[in-house]
Amino acid sequence: MMSRAASFFGELARRLRLSMAARVAAIAIVSTLILVMVALSAATRFNDRLMDLLVAPQLSNMIDDVLQVVEPAADGEIRLVHAPYDSRFSQLGSGYYFEIARIDGEFSVLEKSESLADVVLNLSEAHISRLSESDSEGRSVLRYVTLDRGPDGWPVRVAGRVVTFQGLEARYLFIAALAPRQTLSGVTGNATQAFASFVALCAILVAGVTLLQLHFGLSPIRKLSRDVAAVRKGQAERLEGEYAAELTPLANELNALLQHNREVVERARRHVGNLAHALKTPIAVLRNAAGDGAIDPALLRSSVAEMDSFVERQLRRARVAARAEARAGVEAGALGYRTPVRQNLEDLVFMMEQKFEHDKALDIELTAPTEVTFRGEREDLLEMAANLIDNACKYGESRVLITVEPPPAPGGLFEISVEDDGAGLNDQEIAVVMERGARLDEAAPGQGLGLSILKEAVELYAGELIFERSALGGLKARLRLPATD
Repeated sequence: MMSRAASFFGELARRLRLSMAARVAAIAIVSTLILVMVALSAATRFNDRLMDLLVAPQLSNMIDDVLQVVEPAADGEIRLVHAPYDSRFSQLGSGYYFEIARIDGEFSVLEKSESLADVVLNLSEAHISRLSESDSEGRSVLRYVTLDRGPDGWPVRVAGRVVTFQGLEARYLFIAALAPRQTLSGVTGNATQAFASFVALCAILVAGVTLLQLHFGLSPIRKLSRDVAAVRKGQAERLEGEYAAELTPLANELNALLQHNREVVERARRHVGNLAHALKTPIAVLRNAAGDGAIDPALLRSSVAEMDSFVERQLRRARVAARAEARAGVEAGALGYRTPVRQNLEDLVFMMEQKFEHDKALDIELTAPTEVTFRGEREDLLEMAANLIDNACKYGESRVLITVEPPPAPGGLFEISVEDDGAGLNDQEIAVVMERGARLDEAAPGQGLGLSILKEAVELYAGELIFERSALGGLKARLRLPATD
């Protein structure tokens, strides 16, 4: 039994986790159950209130009726002069009862109504003690208790009041009992019917609203599903149209993902085309040499080295792209990397000073705040910055200035600017470098700029690379990359 219940609840939890419609239906069922419990509680409170308003005054009147027909007897007790005026005290099963009991010492019933026949009210000691209580000032007041089962098998409401008579030392408890069904049957029946009708109406409304919610409330999700299917089938390039406010961020993310995938595919096609184009010439040279029947070893080594260089270049681009793709996108802020900028630039400056110390006298100056951190891997930062610093050292005359500017706002882009006092580039060459897809390292061999892989990495980090004239007279490269928050 326990395993079957666990299996049932496990399946229910799985459906609730995987189905929005199941969640809506579950909320409707729980709401209906809560409504039923609230209605039952309200009905109980209503009945209790009716008891106070209708039954309690009747019980008080019944005790007053009995008091009018009682007087002290010659034996020192009290006796009924005649039967109470209400004839229902004399009818069996009428639900109207009274008792007169002496409470000094042992509780003993002296008189009772004919409607009780040969039985008495089933009062416990706690009931008798409650009915005999006085108020805080010692005055006799009406007290009430409820018996779950009266003489006729129905619940009865009981009232009691302690009475003393002049000239008698004993104390007497006058008890009146009434089956509430005699008084409340019509009212409670109507009230119960009204509550039941109200609960049924509310349940129907909840069910109707739930069906409407499942049909209309979830329709934006069905529309999104159809649009995604249209994109998958090639009938559309992106998700178009307006979506619910809750689904608009999801639609935007899906469109961004589609655009990202198109860029990845386009980049892969471009890399493959570049590699094929680059390998075409050395392959043709080798083919012609093989056709002549004599292959010059120097020509073979040169052609193989050229092809190896092209392949290595494309592999480096692929590694940079793979690292960025594996981190699920910088723009999403999903990176957990924090790479100190100043420390790594100091290492690069030291390396460049060692590299060029025998070629020229270079003054490499670094200005960087210590708190700037790069939101990415250290290897990527070193590769991008080293490219710019190496070119500045190579083409500068005597001075290279490296400056790091913090982001203007938390989580924005910080800037690494590298300037030299060399010949630099003219405005036309800078415009060519700034064009998207420009590859000056391949278009102009020997210039040593090597910017294609650098620009690829900057794009993958959603950064910026800007070239302009430097105040030192040479080239100024501004590398802007994402900073941590």
